[in-house]
Amino acid sequence: MAEANIDVVRRLFADYAEGGVEAVLDGADENIVIEIPPELSAEPDVYRGHDGVRRYFAGFEGMIDDVRYEALDLTEHGRFVIAHIRLSGRGMSSGLDVDLEAYVVHELADGRIVRIRPYAELADAQAAIA
Repeated sequence: MAEANIDVVRRLFADYAEGGVEAVLDGADENIVIEIPPELSAEPDVYRGHDGVRRYFAGFEGMIDDVRYEALDLTEHGRFVIAHIRLSGRGMSSGLDVDLEAYVVHELADGRIVRIRPYAELADAQAAIA
């Protein structure tokens, strides 16, 4: 029996907590696309494939210590799962706590994550999959 999409995304967060970025690649399609929009980053970009996933998370190195990427809530909408997430850690140079919440749309196909895009507001994430 195929794993439910929500369980695939739930496992993504558990795998990241357990083993970092390399651990999440099993659940990601080899052609995954991660889109980081300008309203959520000073350096918006599109990351493609497993190397793109590595490059995205490598962007935190030297900037944020003890990066935590956790799902606060997950809701499944067919081939999409919206995760209310918290990205947190401590600024390496400032020592200040970093705490960002967003709503991340995960699109799945054949039990693998093929696209990830965060939104600042839940309504925007919901509109993106309508």
